[in-house]
Amino acid sequence: MASIKGNIVLNGINTVTSILFPMVTFPYAARVLLPDGIGAVNFLNSIIGYIVLLTSVGIPLYAVKEIAKYRDDKVLRDKTTVEILILSSILCLIGYIGVWFLAEYIPRIHQQISLFYILSLTIVFNAIGVNWFYQGIEDFKFITYRAIAIRILSTSFLFIFVKSPDDILVYGAITVGATVGNNFINFIHLRKYIDIAAIRIQELEIARHVKPALHVFILNLIISLYVQLNTIMLGFMSGDKAVGYFTAGTKISHIGLVLISSVGIVLLPRCSNLLQKGDNKGFANVINKSSRLTVALSLPMIIGLMILSTPITLIFCGKEYIDSIPVLYLNAPVILLIGLTNVMGIQVLYPKDKVNIVIWSVAGGAIINVIFNLIFIPDNGATGAAIATLIAEMVVFVLQAVLGRRYFPFHWRDIFKPSYFLSAFLMGLAVWVISTNITDIIVSITLSIASGIVTYSLSLFLMKDDLFNDMLRLSGFNKLLKHH
Repeated sequence: MASIKGNIVLNGINTVTSILFPMVTFPYAARVLLPDGIGAVNFLNSIIGYIVLLTSVGIPLYAVKEIAKYRDDKVLRDKTTVEILILSSILCLIGYIGVWFLAEYIPRIHQQISLFYILSLTIVFNAIGVNWFYQGIEDFKFITYRAIAIRILSTSFLFIFVKSPDDILVYGAITVGATVGNNFINFIHLRKYIDIAAIRIQELEIARHVKPALHVFILNLIISLYVQLNTIMLGFMSGDKAVGYFTAGTKISHIGLVLISSVGIVLLPRCSNLLQKGDNKGFANVINKSSRLTVALSLPMIIGLMILSTPITLIFCGKEYIDSIPVLYLNAPVILLIGLTNVMGIQVLYPKDKVNIVIWSVAGGAIINVIFNLIFIPDNGATGAAIATLIAEMVVFVLQAVLGRRYFPFHWRDIFKPSYFLSAFLMGLAVWVISTNITDIIVSITLSIASGIVTYSLSLFLMKDDLFNDMLRLSGFNKLLKHH
């Protein structure tokens, strides 16, 4: 079994490349396709996202837990994998009935029917992708190498084939390939682990996975109300351009969120396995470090994005996206809120079979989000959707913290350490001084980020933060410091 440290390093590499990919591709696509083109793709993608959600019925998250549970029993693991894969394929076929109906009978979608069908390939690739299997057995090495190769290929295709707003169909196909195209490789590679000949069809129990997966489905459905519904409501109420502004602002802030969320991807199977073995002490130790790491990484990201929201938007998207600046500013705090709710919900409550608490908390946030979308979007467009999102995430965090407090193996005072806030404040001061005194945008952002990283890291080092020292030991950098 791979070590947590090794998995975090591998997943960290995967995460960094997933961050670099949109940093390279989105600025180019945003300038070529303009807000209308970007908005159209993301509007239709949000609808496809709902269909993926309905056809997956919570299988991806449920399957990670199940595969992790039976990781050491190859017979049960293989049987479970085939059962879940067959169930996914059946649901995929049902999903395409919905795709056809929407494409033929909804005028707003029928206008761009070719793009809609291209983007719908996501449904197929999600059904056969079995990414959950590799996460469950903690094969992050394969996940990382495969993802990097596909991202490099997709980036090359983008620059070669997308040259004007008329290339929107090509961009749609590349988007699908970049996000889920590698799932085909997952499916082919599965034969290395699964001995199909040894599995008896008459012994398969496909239906047994439906009920537990539906619990996760309800959770995912509610979450999507304020993830996908923002874009869909914007599309119908304010048009593609507003969706383009909202997409640009959230895309930038989500780069930081991806890094924070990647910790949960690594730790979910390990947490499930520890609880299955009854190792509560080991579970508590993992969760404590995970929650502290979330706060330690989120705070500097939030402050940096808020201070640099204007230059980052201009250099990342272009002057056509000036209306995305307040969206980015308002979305920055969401990084910490979602990061902590991931720890509480996905790493603690879900492995402990307390998913109902997560469902109720997310339901409260979803209702609030819809209400505030209806209030703010008509007059404020993309900014209104960002306001609604921030309020909704606050509600989810508070509800989850209150309803699940007795299940958390940590104290809030141990997570929100003064050293993180003081270091983040000093970092913010350094970034603000540089960004307000250097007029060249590229030089300003480069020096701001560099000084921010150095200031934050040096502050934690001087304060002898134990988590930061653990990270230094993991990287081997502490030996270099001692040598000098």
